[in-house]
Amino acid sequence: MKKIFALIALCFITVTAANAQNYNKAVGVEGGWEGLGITFKHFVGSSSFMDYKANFMLGNGFGALASATYDFNVLLTPGLSFYYGLGVEGGFYTGSYGGHDYSGNIMIGGFGNIGLEYAFAAIPFAVSLDWNPGIRLVLGDSLWSGFSGKALCLGIKYTF
Repeated sequence: MKKIFALIALCFITVTAANAQNYNKAVGVEGGWEGLGITFKHFVGSSSFMDYKANFMLGNGFGALASATYDFNVLLTPGLSFYYGLGVEGGFYTGSYGGHDYSGNIMIGGFGNIGLEYAFAAIPFAVSLDWNPGIRLVLGDSLWSGFSGKALCLGIKYTF
């Protein structure tokens, strides 16, 4: 019985260690289809994290979006991980975007987060590539909702 308990404990420790990252927090920048932004990532468990972002939308106007996601981290190889999760966003946009006039409108939405990240072992940096498909609701003179693909986002973060 002791051997079975010891084996189960060893398996649990091994799986927990395999999912752990080599850092607890990261701060960085990202860029993609909807503009540029800053990001703060904080692990809340051995294989889950919160990611907070402030994106500044550039194009035929100006906008800002703040978002938060809760993500699960899956270690593929040392340094390389796949992550997925759900998030919410809120912000505003003034100007035209995607054929719609968003002047003075407030945007809220929900989205998924799917991506890959590589954390370097020798230096305190990580690079990521993610996609955030979701639904966005625009509140203003008229109500508009639609799919928000947000395309791909490339990021670089300082890890600590």
